[in-house]
Amino acid sequence: MSAIARILVVTGAIALAAAGCGGSSAGHDEAEEHGPPVCEPGFTTPAGFRQTEAFEDPYDDHVGIRLGFVDGQGRELHYFAGIPGEFGEGLPVVATVEAAGGIEGPLQGSDETWVLTWTVPGPCGARAVLGNGFARGEFLQTLEDAGIVPRS
Repeated sequence: MSAIARILVVTGAIALAAAGCGGSSAGHDEAEEHGPPVCEPGFTTPAGFRQTEAFEDPYDDHVGIRLGFVDGQGRELHYFAGIPGEFGEGLPVVATVEAAGGIEGPLQGSDETWVLTWTVPGPCGARAVLGNGFARGEFLQTLEDAGIVPRS
């Protein structure tokens, strides 16, 4: 099983289990009724892509998100915010890339599978974007188009 497939299976199982939990009771204060903040993606959907999935993964102090996208060529993007994990396990680190807010993270991958991870401050700080079906340059260009990495 590929690294992306392992990540998606584990993360998807966690997200599906978490989606089945929840609810609130009358009599709680406003913070308890609304729960912890949901992480924001902080990017725009790249041109030519459509969203295929959205999962929430609750933690004590935030709700992590996983978003999936696909384009007409079958290329896939999976974005994670506030979900800690070992993304890209087994893929070689090929570069360090500047991501959101000037924070650098490792770019891992080969062939058509790419992963960029970085950490921003706060409870939603763990960030990762996985791509499948991309050449390296196409993956980075798509991240630029989405605003995940600055224009070069």
